[in-house]
Amino acid sequence: MRFNSKELTVMLQQTAKFDKEGYLLMKDKQDGFFKKSEAYINRYVRLKGNLLFYFKHKDGKSEPLGVIILERCVVDLALDDEIENGFLLVIEGEDQSIRFAASSESVRDSWIQALHVSSHECLKMQLQSLREQVHTKTGVDPMHLPVQPNSSVDFESHSDNASQDPVLEICLACSNLPNDSSDMPPNVLVVLHTMLPPQQQTWLHHNHTEIVEKNSSPQFLKTIGFGDKYGIDTSTRVRITVHHVVERMTGTMTQLGQAIFTLQDILRKHDLTLQLTLRNYETKEQGEVTCTAWINDERVSFENLQTQQSGSYNKRPRTVSLGRHSHNLQAHFNDIIKRSFRFATNNEKSMLQMSEYMAESRWTFELPVQLLRLWVNEEKRMISLLQDLGELPFDQGYVQKETSDYSMSNVVLYNQHVAHLNEYEGVTFKRSADRLKADLEFIPINLHVERMLVSEDAGSRGKLYDMTTMGAFTAHCRDGKNGGLSRLLYQLRRGYYEDTGDEQEGSTDIHQYQQQRTRIQKACTVLNEVTELRQQLKAGCERLSQVAVAADIGKVQSLLFNMKNKTSRLTAVCAEPIVLQAAESYLTAKRNADTSEGGDASSLRNMADMGSESQTQQNWKWSGSNFVKSPTMEPWEVTRLNVEAAFVCLQSIVEELTRQASQKITDQLLMDDIPGMESNHGTASMTLEEELRPALSKFQGCLEIVWARLSLFLTFLAIMENKNQVKAAHDAKIRRDIVNAHAITTLVSTFAACTLNHDLVSEPAFWQQLLSVGLLFQVEGLLSCYGNEAIMIEDTIIAVEDLSYVTLRLVAETEEEESNCSAAPKANLGEFVFEGAHPEINRHNIIIDMPVQAEVFAQLPRELQEGRQIRIVPILFNIGITEKATLAEKLGTTGLQDKLNMDSFAKIYEYYAQYCKHFEDPLDPSGGVNSLAHRIKILQNNVMTRKSKNVEVLHVAAEVTRAMRGLRAIMCKSGKDRTSMAVTLEMVHILQRNHNLASHVFMQSLDCLRSVGCRRENTLKNTGTKKYAFATLQMLYIPKLYRAPSGTYGNVQT
Repeated sequence: MRFNSKELTVMLQQTAKFDKEGYLLMKDKQDGFFKKSEAYINRYVRLKGNLLFYFKHKDGKSEPLGVIILERCVVDLALDDEIENGFLLVIEGEDQSIRFAASSESVRDSWIQALHVSSHECLKMQLQSLREQVHTKTGVDPMHLPVQPNSSVDFESHSDNASQDPVLEICLACSNLPNDSSDMPPNVLVVLHTMLPPQQQTWLHHNHTEIVEKNSSPQFLKTIGFGDKYGIDTSTRVRITVHHVVERMTGTMTQLGQAIFTLQDILRKHDLTLQLTLRNYETKEQGEVTCTAWINDERVSFENLQTQQSGSYNKRPRTVSLGRHSHNLQAHFNDIIKRSFRFATNNEKSMLQMSEYMAESRWTFELPVQLLRLWVNEEKRMISLLQDLGELPFDQGYVQKETSDYSMSNVVLYNQHVAHLNEYEGVTFKRSADRLKADLEFIPINLHVERMLVSEDAGSRGKLYDMTTMGAFTAHCRDGKNGGLSRLLYQLRRGYYEDTGDEQEGSTDIHQYQQQRTRIQKACTVLNEVTELRQQLKAGCERLSQVAVAADIGKVQSLLFNMKNKTSRLTAVCAEPIVLQAAESYLTAKRNADTSEGGDASSLRNMADMGSESQTQQNWKWSGSNFVKSPTMEPWEVTRLNVEAAFVCLQSIVEELTRQASQKITDQLLMDDIPGMESNHGTASMTLEEELRPALSKFQGCLEIVWARLSLFLTFLAIMENKNQVKAAHDAKIRRDIVNAHAITTLVSTFAACTLNHDLVSEPAFWQQLLSVGLLFQVEGLLSCYGNEAIMIEDTIIAVEDLSYVTLRLVAETEEEESNCSAAPKANLGEFVFEGAHPEINRHNIIIDMPVQAEVFAQLPRELQEGRQIRIVPILFNIGITEKATLAEKLGTTGLQDKLNMDSFAKIYEYYAQYCKHFEDPLDPSGGVNSLAHRIKILQNNVMTRKSKNVEVLHVAAEVTRAMRGLRAIMCKSGKDRTSMAVTLEMVHILQRNHNLASHVFMQSLDCLRSVGCRRENTLKNTGTKKYAFATLQMLYIPKLYRAPSGTYGNVQT
């Protein structure tokens, strides 16, 4: 670009006031003795509009040394130590940046701010933002321009409320369109209006295509639908108006031509193709438009319309109804939005028909309410256990009371949330703009299910692809000054070490930390193992009682042998050092408290009015006929040995009964040899069942005592570990509940869409995979390791990890539920506490009863029909893609992301190894370059490679997940902008990889989905405007495949 230096000088001399001026140090070439070198030189700088002039000194009459055009550039801090208070201008297309430095930090910041807002693009963005604000408040566009010759029509804010499969669809193509005034091909947009005479006398806006830039013969990808489930009126008139979009940001456009036809016209064509001539206002020809139609049900024929003659209004064919199968999501989802497209393939003879659906989960509010009620019960149970601890010495009693008070406050808080959320009846969506509302903090942000239906012709059933989009699993309303959840839990572990570090003499600090941080982990592991053994032994007792009724001595002995091994393991676990230490600490505290009943002043039954289940007291003893309360605390060793003794008693009874049964058989044989002797039949089974009943009852009672006392001891251990950080542990638990509510709701909604995917649920291998290796659930994150988004990553890491404590249990829908779509999942508490890296003794696993259609349930494997639970294998990959990610990389703060991705690869590789034991390679069984094994290697290489914004990690992880029939979810801060870029990119990748999408339409398809697809409706639902919340400068930092098309983004308040 060339500038007239004299005109610039005159402009400077005539300008009395500049936007900003002052001295800055500017790095420039300086003459040396032998050669020119670069150095920081003091320059006087003046800013006028988007022109930055720099002078040798402050003389208003002198000519400038140079001028910088502030367009397509980025102002950034100088992160190196070359000079203090430095900043630089990064100009697009230039290899080197222009460096400046100010006299102070405040001066530097003021210059950076002034330069940021000086560009023409920024002014346009501000103008558009102000225009939208005025339009939102007044309902009137303050910049409304005349229709002719240039019209400014805001099609970007128009919502196409298509939620059903249309009866008829058409695609459009133009040819021979005239160039614009500068002899450049036009930017073409086609707008369709409809009118149904004689009822309607005015044209109504129906739909519009995407904008195809600089093309005189554009082929539009978006298809236009007509009709709904009730049918179609074939006398509908359609007006096609072709526009040249002059300025996409303001919507300024010029009309090129129009054409009018009726649906009958196109249906009478043998090939359903209609070619029309476009004419302008002067009736001059302006090119042609071709309409190609198809019917969305192969069972319906319009042959009668091809010969139908136009007649009177009453004789015309008005409606043709279709009873076709629809790929909708109405069984479990609301507010379904649909868009259709038609893409070219590498095979010129075939076209891809693609439909995109976006829907809200019906359980966005309902499921968090269920979880809150479960957690209320958890807190009540904790209060009951704390009361069962009885009176403790002063220090320990204070911790006991403080913990109890916080649990009670949680009960009150969660009940308030339940009452408030119940008022949102019928609401199934939380806007990203509402993320800071504290009363909605348990509701996931912007949760939607995306579905893509692809077929190679309009009549085929097609293939379905599902994914879920949402905002980050984070607690926006909670204080983040101490970091996110993973950092808070780490700090809690550090707190354990700091509290008891001086008590472990002779150990190094690292050793002390490692020992201390595993105490609660070990306690939770022991409690879970005892719980599992208790379940198995209780089931064994029930089975033993059933077999005893049948008097099958052989089965009784077999069951008893199995129970013996489990009982031995139970007593061994109860003798673990962590258990003995916890028991000794608690019993010592009880003795020091000097209470009359050993400290069991209140029982779990005292909490009956709060809804918790009563459990066996820790100080009950067996009197020979029933359990009675002991006046003193029984030693833990005695309680543990009582279980073993009770089982020995049971075993001895069975052995004696076996001996008696054997003797009776011998006696019976002798009696049969002596004439006149009668045998006593029919008493063996009754005797066996009656003899075993007291012993079984005693054994089961001892099991309950052991489990109850163990829970008490380990709970005491847990609260004492947190004695110096009770509030911190309380805050972390609430934050964990919030993010878990988001994650569980997302998981359930994603699996619900999966159950409506006929291709998947009809595949027996899918259900066998769920039984053998579990359900793979992969979350893709686009957050940056900088600022608040780093906190969001830390929250999301724990939320995704905690999904491993969630299991799914399939139940059949009733006929009534199927007919009125009222089936809903039900959340239940399990019996196993959180263990692993982040244990929590006051939170148990969640079991979700998932409804499936009766015909699907009938095809399930027997184990799933009988209630076998499906375990979840959650995995999170994250790559930041914005300018904050660039800053994080420069500052070297991406360690959190790097470790996360490496850990996630280890998990997905472990799942892949288990998958290969049961199934062959789904991509290439021969193990070639297209095989799943090869994709796993590529994923590993990308994870291990240090590369800026390596989004290939996300792409390969998505491909690997889909190959193993896994579920996918994509998120960013609000689930709206970056997420939209990612989900549309994945759709186009799937079309290219699986359906032979033509390579030359890859970018056009991507821009089309982002311009007129469902994701534009997502931005409208969240912010009230169809704009992605990207700034122009951000586009320079975002990877090319994730950039929004021109005119679709702006400075939007989200």
